Amino acid sequence: MGPRGRHSRSVASSNVASGNEIRLKKLQSGPTEMSGFRLPRLLLTLAVVCVCNSSVLAQIQLDRFFPPSVGVGQSTAIKAEGKFPKWPIRLTTDTVGVSVQAAEKSGMLQVVVKNDATPGVVWIRGLDDNSASGLVPLLVEPIDPMVEVEPNDHLGTATEAELPCVVAGRLSKSGEVDTYRVFAKKGRKLVVSVMANRWLQSPMDAVLQVVDAEGHVLAQADDQRGLDPQLVFMVEQDQALFIRLFAFPETPNSTIGFAGAETFVYQLQMTTDAFVDHVLPLSGELETPDNAVVHGWNLSRDAVAKNGNAKLFDGEVMHVPAALGWQYQGANPAGGNDFFESDDLVVIEKLPCSFSGQISDMGEVDRVRLAVTKGSRCRVAVHSRRSGMILDSVLRVVDLENEKELGRNDDMKRGEYDARVDFVAERDGQVEVQISDLVDGFGMRHAYTIVASIVEPSVEATVAANHFALKAGESLEVPITVTRLDGYAMKVQFSVADLPGGVTCATIVSEAKGDSAKAVKLKLVAQDDLVYQGPIQIKAVGLADDNSVAGEPFHVTHELAKMVRIDKFWLTVAP
Repeated sequence: MGPRGRHSRSVASSNVASGNEIRLKKLQSGPTEMSGFRLPRLLLTLAVVCVCNSSVLAQIQLDRFFPPSVGVGQSTAIKAEGKFPKWPIRLTTDTVGVSVQAAEKSGMLQVVVKNDATPGVVWIRGLDDNSASGLVPLLVEPIDPMVEVEPNDHLGTATEAELPCVVAGRLSKSGEVDTYRVFAKKGRKLVVSVMANRWLQSPMDAVLQVVDAEGHVLAQADDQRGLDPQLVFMVEQDQALFIRLFAFPETPNSTIGFAGAETFVYQLQMTTDAFVDHVLPLSGELETPDNAVVHGWNLSRDAVAKNGNAKLFDGEVMHVPAALGWQYQGANPAGGNDFFESDDLVVIEKLPCSFSGQISDMGEVDRVRLAVTKGSRCRVAVHSRRSGMILDSVLRVVDLENEKELGRNDDMKRGEYDARVDFVAERDGQVEVQISDLVDGFGMRHAYTIVASIVEPSVEATVAANHFALKAGESLEVPITVTRLDGYAMKVQFSVADLPGGVTCATIVSEAKGDSAKAVKLKLVAQDDLVYQGPIQIKAVGLADDNSVAGEPFHVTHELAKMVRIDKFWLTVAP
């Protein structure tokens, strides 16, 4: 274990923001669309089915952007891909640091990123007079991206790129291979990282190679960040190197060969300079970066992680100025203090808390001790794979007094490789939490954050859409699928906030038992001739047996992408 021992303070988890409604057909620029607050202990998400009447006018469909990334401080022309019955369209973003406007030519947009904007993901929604699209990601990078030059499927036709660089490309047809030529100097570490499936939601499972001028494969990687590959190559001599990318479909099929489609859009980050791989802790908001520990390659010893103004829905981005690479900082609902692996054994006296480190050597077992109270039901959960790391975690909890194993786990559930252990403390005292890798993997990217908390009843669900289309003079049902966890047995009351005049929605209650305990439906009703576009929120609150409010009100959420939840939706009312 390295000398990384530091203690940190509690981290605030509230983030409140607002959005703007659109009532006028003529609007010069799009409103800002931001997320609301979360409830630390009672987490509820909403399963939303957006039911649109077939008689509604043709709907806008925004599928993706190309190129899929823009640079900080730049004004960039990009293409909006999809279907646009009317042009120009209007656009909203989730940050004030990025503005997007439709150009005169159909399908073309102009994106302006402020000089103080933070690298990360911006979520953009397209609007016309009668409809709205879903939210589509656009990457923001510290340097201006370049675009591949076709054809570049062979070493002789490789797209030339100068390090450091960010490159946007697309594997547009079956069998396609994209190739880039870079020049690297002896003794430098070349870092190449792909963003495709994880943030751009491209349905591809990419493979990345470093190849020499004779075609010999010097390095290969896949599935380093979910399905997205990343590799680090030590350059042994001054030489031209070729970066080669190809892919298979995200969902395997019977086709033998490389895959490609219009949806196979990607971004490459390539550098022999500073690159941020991750920041510890892997989860939890960091209002100030003083407690963050930065890891990556070619970083200076005094590199400090920063967060800025380009926050994602329900999270933030940690980055190092002038370095490529950044980390989305997902929420940690448990809260508490953050602790780090150190040469000295860490003892934590109070839950909730987090403990972060890395499995640096083969066979390494990291240990942390927790003070617990007899009879308390505790939960210890690993955050690693969900944050793009490669640790195949094993958790073991041991009672220190009698060395009894209180729990062991290596998979939270099928297909999810982050371990979790629930246990009941048998006495006042200390337990030891042990974390290791199931297959003895090790290295910097075998990083983790363990979140320890007292188990409390909670409620959660899934979300199917982030916008609703309602026809004027008609109604729309919004199904809510409710999943009760750890014995949650209260009623839950739902209502809709920020509705415009002319749209009504009665409150609905999910009872503790019966059919409504798992599913309820809100009903939106619009008056005739109403035209409206704007954000709404769906509020929820627990109710005691006598229907009195029990606990703080909170907002239901939608899972926009892996690790990203939003609690503000878009409502369109049109003839």
